[in-house]
Amino acid sequence: MKAVQQVLQGADLESDTFFELCKIDLNAVSPGTTRIITPKEVYKNILTLDEQDQARLEYVAIRIVGLACEVGQQVMSDLSHNFTSNPYDNALRLLAANESDFRKAEEIRYVEYHRHHGRMWDGYYLPTPVPLDKDVDLTDFVQKLRDQFNNDKLVIRRQKRQRHSDHQGLVTVLQFMIYREGLPVSFEVLDEEGKDVVLETIHPAREYAVTYEPETGVIELYAEQVAIRNLLKKAFCESVLEQEDSPEKLKLRQINLEIFRQRPDFEDSFDLKHGVMEVTVKNIDIQTLPGRGGAILKATSRKFFDKDAYQTIEDLGINLLNPNKLRIRGVTLAFLCEAVGSLPKETITVKLRAPNGCSLRDLSQRERYLNHDLLVQMGVLLEDKDDEATSV
Repeated sequence: MKAVQQVLQGADLESDTFFELCKIDLNAVSPGTTRIITPKEVYKNILTLDEQDQARLEYVAIRIVGLACEVGQQVMSDLSHNFTSNPYDNALRLLAANESDFRKAEEIRYVEYHRHHGRMWDGYYLPTPVPLDKDVDLTDFVQKLRDQFNNDKLVIRRQKRQRHSDHQGLVTVLQFMIYREGLPVSFEVLDEEGKDVVLETIHPAREYAVTYEPETGVIELYAEQVAIRNLLKKAFCESVLEQEDSPEKLKLRQINLEIFRQRPDFEDSFDLKHGVMEVTVKNIDIQTLPGRGGAILKATSRKFFDKDAYQTIEDLGINLLNPNKLRIRGVTLAFLCEAVGSLPKETITVKLRAPNGCSLRDLSQRERYLNHDLLVQMGVLLEDKDDEATSV
C-alpha cells in the first residue's frame, strides 16, 4: 500500500477524486471530504475497508504515482496536460477526465522512463534511415510475434509523437506498444454477494515496446528479457522496415563507463581534430551499491567549460574508485568546437548510459570523428570489426 500513502500525502485539490475513481464512498474514509482529516488518518480508515476496495485503491495509486514522477510530468507537459504545480493532482485530473489520454501518457512514460533508467532497453540505428508512417501495415509483424509467442492473444497500439533530441530539436517517433497474454495468476476473492470465497484466475498482460525515428533510423526495443528484445528487433526489421537483421546492417555498441572513475586526460592524450577544442565531463549519474539509491552530479558551469563533474564529486567527498560501493550508470560529455571549414561553431553534448546508450549520431564529419575515432580511442565505445553503425 506504499503507493496509496504516496498519493494521500502528495495530492492536494484532487484527493477526493482518488476515491471517486475507485468508486469508494468518501464517508467510509472521511466525513465528507478527505481534506478534513490528515492523510495519516485517512490511511488508517482505508485499512478498515475490505480487500477489494483496498486492491482498487492500490491499482489506481500505482498508475498515479507513475505519471506523478518527473518523467511522467514531462510526458504530460508534452501532451499539453500539465495543469497545476502538483504532479499527483495533474495525474488524477487526467485519469478522471480522459482515461484514453491517461493510457497514452502511461505508454509514453513507460518508454521514456526505461530509456533512461532501466536495463531493459536496447538501441540501434540504421546507417540509411527507412521512411515509415504510423499507419504502416503491421499484419506480418503481428503474425510473426504470434508465431514466436505461440499465442494468438496479442494487441499492438501505435502512436506518433515528438521527442526532444540533443542535436536536432524535436524528432518524430513512431511508438508501437505490444501486449501479450501472460501466465495465469489465481487468487481468492469474495463473490458478488459477499457470502462466499471463490477462486478467480486472470492472465496479466505482458508489456513490450518498439520505437522508431524515421528521420534518424533509430530503433529501440523495450522488454525485460534480452531474448525478447532480440525477437522484437528481428520481427520489426524484417516485417515492418523490410531490412535484414544482420550485424552488417544493424549494430549495438557497448559502452565502457569504467574509464570515468578518474578524470580522463582528453586534450593531452589525443590529437583533437575537426575543430574540437575541449572536452568536459559535465554530468555523472552514480548509483550506490548494494541499495537502489542514486545521485546525479553535475558541473556547476556549462557555458565556459571552467568546471566539470569531478570537481562536484570532490566537493562532496565521494570516492569513485571503489566499484564495490558505486556504479556509474551514465556520463554526459560536452565537446566545445570552433568553426572549421563547413563545420560550425557548436557544443556537442553526448549522453552515455550503461550498457549501450549513446546519443551521438553520424550526421556530420565531426560527429563521425567523435563516434568512430575519438570515443573509440578513449575506450568509451567498444569497436567491432567492420563497424558501420552505433547505438543510440
